[in-house]
Amino acid sequence: MKKSLLISGSSMLLLIGACSNNSEEATIEETTNEEIASEPANEPDEVEEVSNEVNREEMTLEDPGVPYIPSSMEEVLAFPPGEFAGMDPQESEEFSDVLASLPELREDASEEELLAYITHLGTLVAPSYPDPRLLANRWEQISFLTPNEDGELGPELAELNVEILLDASGSMQEELDGTDKMSIAQDAIDGFVSELPEEANVALRVYGHIGEDPELSCGTIDRVYDLQPYEADAFADALGSVEANGWTPLAHAIETTSEDYRNAAEDATNMIVVVSDGMDTCGGDPVAAIEELSELNVTPIISIIGFDVPANEQGQLRDMARAASSSFATANDQAQLIAELDRNVEIAQAWMSFEAEARQEVETMRGEQATEILEERGEWRVTSQDERITMRFVIDYLIANEIVDQSLASDLHALREERASVSYDIGEEFYGSLYDANVENRDSMMEELDRLTERE
Repeated sequence: MKKSLLISGSSMLLLIGACSNNSEEATIEETTNEEIASEPANEPDEVEEVSNEVNREEMTLEDPGVPYIPSSMEEVLAFPPGEFAGMDPQESEEFSDVLASLPELREDASEEELLAYITHLGTLVAPSYPDPRLLANRWEQISFLTPNEDGELGPELAELNVEILLDASGSMQEELDGTDKMSIAQDAIDGFVSELPEEANVALRVYGHIGEDPELSCGTIDRVYDLQPYEADAFADALGSVEANGWTPLAHAIETTSEDYRNAAEDATNMIVVVSDGMDTCGGDPVAAIEELSELNVTPIISIIGFDVPANEQGQLRDMARAASSSFATANDQAQLIAELDRNVEIAQAWMSFEAEARQEVETMRGEQATEILEERGEWRVTSQDERITMRFVIDYLIANEIVDQSLASDLHALREERASVSYDIGEEFYGSLYDANVENRDSMMEELDRLTERE
């Protein structure tokens, strides 16, 4: 659907690694007081006058297909994060240039035009809200209170297999606090596997490490450490041999992993950890690939870690986590990456020891989940406040630079406040319900333990 808006322009696994959605657009048409095309080329005075004007050509306002004022958690999460989230245009030349190119909004703009305009602004500055569904996915991975066919508590497994998919694309050469991301990831992964249960088998698969040309880079996926018991020196040598180089064949790496597990033993627990610092750059569909992997009979536990991924580039990784009902977390530095990998160590250890220490595990797990709920609710609150402040900066900047008429300030700020307040309230309600459910679930799990114990 095209909306016509007339605006004056006369004066202006464990995945670790380094798009846009189809959307409706509102068309902005420009009218000027002078017809530039009719100016004679041999009249320098008039030409100079025209060249001093801001040429606001016909442009489009992006409509993300999601209402600016949300009515549900789904609509908050579906609004695409903006490239300039959290930025003040007074402190970013690139951002101020983008705003300066916007069409003017006249004082007689309609309510529909105001909403279309601020929605477009939202696509520039909207933050990435935490997704509580992904938090719930992680809890699901360590919930073992479903009796097996023999009525026994906990997972029935013969072995534990842990495979790491490591992004070795060229962007992993970038530095964080003076150290390249690949070195940070290698150190964190080395520590992660050393903490896994002794019974665990470990594998390391890398992608993006070949950089000669796109075809070769996108087609090369290597398991540099085959699935086998962990041997510290051999694993360290394999991990240390990986260099960041090329493109990001994320989908192909997952597809290759699926082939390896397609005929694997069904009585094993298979954990797949993906560490990536970005999206697939080889034209693949990692969302479809990981959904297929998650549906294999081996029922893998999948964890996705986005390492130093900008908010507006996290969408594909989040979509992967939703498709696979897996966990997703972001890590912006070494400490956060280590912390996220440690969570996976806890999952692995829980799968190996849960039955022996069931009640203690229930208490510990529910306590940790309560903490995670409160922490993420705090993150949601801060994100909502940051969005409110950033949009205020943007509106004030546009008015100060006479791109938006002063008379529209109160209406635009009212829309800004409404979105921020509604988003905040949605988060409060959802996380409050999640916290209550966690308490109730703890009680029901204890009851289930008592019932199973009595039956045994």
